[in-house]
This record gives sequence, structure tokens and C-alpha cells, in this order.
Amino acid sequence: MLIKVLDAIRGKRKNEFRRKVVLFHQDNVRPHVSAMTGWTVYKLEWHLMQHPPYSPDMGLSDFYQVSHMQLHLDGAFFNLNEEAINEVHLFLHSCTPQFFVEGIEKLPTH
Repeated sequence: MLIKVLDAIRGKRKNEFRRKVVLFHQDNVRPHVSAMTGWTVYKLEWHLMQHPPYSPDMGLSDFYQVSHMQLHLDGAFFNLNEEAINEVHLFLHSCTPQFFVEGIEKLPTH
């Protein structure tokens, strides 16, 4: 399956694949990771991104700014990663300091 993923990446990202680095993001729950998957990731020379387990306390969509950014990006289509990054930067630079203050004030307290 990972070989098919690699082929798909090469097909869709022809110009960007020159850097030859693939960051593979997977669940950190160890029982769900087979030895074959680990071996394949190693042989493909992919870099495995570690991340903390999902916290049910707060998901990314819980943040005030993220929901507004989703509305801003609704229906947008990007051909390159740089286009998406630039659009996010445009959104963030268009926000007032008060926008971020309101977002911080709406964070849940523990």
C-alpha cells in the first residue's frame, strides 16, 4: 500500500518530488503499526512524524481562529503548497490584534 502511495505522490507532485523527502504522519498507537509498515517506511527513506495522541479536550477545530480561516478558505483550490501557505499568510495578516485577543479569551479554562 505504501508503494502505491509513493507512486501517487510522484505522479501528483512531479516538480516538488525533487527534494526526495516524504514526511509520513501516522497514529502513534504502537499496536496499530505493523513491522512490515515500519520496514517499508525505513526502506523508502521516509521520515516518520511523531505526534502526541489526540486530546479530547481540544481539537484544532475548537480554536476560534481556525473556524474563521476555514470560512476564508472555503472553496479555494491550490495547485501548489506555496499557494495555500500564501493564502493562510494573507488571512493571518488581515486579522486585527483584537481578533486574536477574542480567540484567546474564548479558550476553555481548565
